[in-house]
Amino acid sequence: MSDVRFTAKMKGGSDVARLLNRYPEKVGRTMESLVKQEARGLAVELARNTRPFGFSEKAKKLGERAVAKDISGVFALPSAAFEEIRKSDPGAADRFWSNIQNRRFSRAETALRSSSSGWKDLTVGRLDPKLHKWGQLGGDKPKQIVTSSKALDTYIAKIQKRVGFAKGTWINAAKAIGGRVRGSVQWVTRHKLSPGTATVKTGDKASVTLINNLDYIEEVSTYTGINLALQVAAGRLRKALSTSLTKINDKVNRSMRKAS
Repeated sequence: MSDVRFTAKMKGGSDVARLLNRYPEKVGRTMESLVKQEARGLAVELARNTRPFGFSEKAKKLGERAVAKDISGVFALPSAAFEEIRKSDPGAADRFWSNIQNRRFSRAETALRSSSSGWKDLTVGRLDPKLHKWGQLGGDKPKQIVTSSKALDTYIAKIQKRVGFAKGTWINAAKAIGGRVRGSVQWVTRHKLSPGTATVKTGDKASVTLINNLDYIEEVSTYTGINLALQVAAGRLRKALSTSLTKINDKVNRSMRKAS
């Protein structure tokens, strides 16, 4: 199982730490609170940059289509099998299809096995969910020929509800820090069982470690996306602190002008 970790720290040379150390009485924040804020923001950005990329409804639909395509690569309907068998063995294809039409699925499988098709080793029958491993792409051919299109559609719809599960690992890591998590969406936050958490070190050398225990996280994220998340999270924190200081200074200047 993968164990992906990111640690957020405030180092003395950073812009944020320097501002905090110069104006602690104005900012009214501790180093620990800022570390937690940065870590929550980083977790949200890591979620944003995990497939399907983004938090939009379009991203969700893309994820659902990817799920349907993935599952369709694992389970084939008899009509697809018929076309595949016919490429190399038309006679066996006709026998296969005749038995399918008459719901003689055992005989259909026998016809398939007697063919010269590359699919001759596939089973024909009820959909077996064990043949589909979440997060794992199918091979060059399906793993089973399923006899019920309704069962296949139902299974696809069931698995599509897991879209956002990988993203949810980072959101759950953010929640484990404590405090409010902003910027995500319901189809991501709904995954309460996504295996993400965090460890928090308090005190003057505060740090937060985001921990992602999803076994296929490396398949749904990229180094480019991770680096982008790190840059965006740090930039937002610097901007937020800088804006806060500007407002405070403007308020002080206005008070001084009134006094004079």
